[in-house]
Amino acid sequence: MSESSEQTLTKNPSIPCTWQPLSECKDCPTKGSLMCRFDSKDMVSFLMIFSPFAVTTIAGTIRAGYGWYLLLWIAYSIFFFVVWEARVLCSHCPMWAEEGHLLHCHANHGVIKIWKYRPGPMSKSEQVQFAIGALLWIGFPFVFLFLGKEYLLVLIGLTTVVSGFFGLRRIACNRCINFSCPMNAVDKQFVDAYLERNPDIRAAWERSGYSLGE
Repeated sequence: MSESSEQTLTKNPSIPCTWQPLSECKDCPTKGSLMCRFDSKDMVSFLMIFSPFAVTTIAGTIRAGYGWYLLLWIAYSIFFFVVWEARVLCSHCPMWAEEGHLLHCHANHGVIKIWKYRPGPMSKSEQVQFAIGALLWIGFPFVFLFLGKEYLLVLIGLTTVVSGFFGLRRIACNRCINFSCPMNAVDKQFVDAYLERNPDIRAAWERSGYSLGE
């Protein structure tokens, strides 16, 4: 980042500290406890958690003789991750506040930002929508594994889903700054500390009923 860019960011407190110069992180009480800066290593860890599910279900669907239906899954994936999830989940995340048209984060890296940034927490409706959309995405290939009677791969696939859930909770969700995500597991002390450093986000959360320190 150039010196002029750093000066611009420093003079604009409405930009989350996530996208402020690194010098602003000095003495931050959350340092090391949150994924508040994009790091490619976090993205690789996320992909490694996801990979066993993807490999098992894709290979299983092809083995079951329904490989062409994966094109429908790809189409739904584009809609879900770029449009639906991006709207109800990602647009609330401080990572979304970065200038530019592409998202840089450990999960949906590279998504085109077609929605405006909304600093407040997700609504209950948005949380339900995200859960439904994610379950549809996860469940899609299992339909064809059952139709193809690939029951062993169904079992393996379900195992990867369960292990992936606990892996995300342990490695990513306990450090992710998209605090209102239904999967988020960050300790409240770190949520409060991050909000205290970002007045605009804090104000939006407090308007939604959130209270620091309770």
